[in-house]
Amino acid sequence: MILTVTLLFIVALPAVAKDGFYIGIDMLFNDISGDINAPENIESGNGLGLHGGYGLNQNLAIETGIWKTKHSNKYAGHAADLKAGTIDLKVNYPLVDSHIEPYILFGAGVYTIEQKGFSMEGKGGRAGIGMDIYLVPDISVNVGFTRSNVTFKHNSVDIDGRITTMNFGLTYHFI
Repeated sequence: MILTVTLLFIVALPAVAKDGFYIGIDMLFNDISGDINAPENIESGNGLGLHGGYGLNQNLAIETGIWKTKHSNKYAGHAADLKAGTIDLKVNYPLVDSHIEPYILFGAGVYTIEQKGFSMEGKGGRAGIGMDIYLVPDISVNVGFTRSNVTFKHNSVDIDGRITTMNFGLTYHFI
């Protein structure tokens, strides 16, 4: 596995931030913390997502995503699902003669936690960092880390939560 990743880095082409549309798939790992997960009974979970966006220029893109992760409940013996829809402004930092392109993103999301027929919805802001690694001009892999501060509503009461996400993705750029 390490040899494969090393070879990909060596043969990958220099990054060229794309103008235009792109679409991709993600594998996510989420941790839920804050008052929404007191006393920390919902464990970290994983799942899949889709993302797509439009590169406005070499440095800016607008990106949307949807995803779902499944989380075990330590005490209740049943799973919880975390679903989200997000929209972000992605700021790319193309490096000269490199196939690696770091980025930061800022945005917002709508989140739902479902557990045993019970559902809570929340909204909140997001911030993240990551990098796109171009394998060929129209395909890149992504590694990112995002933190979302979410306020969930339950019976008209605000409940604060934090969602920490690590994602790995594969993106196709329409060129």
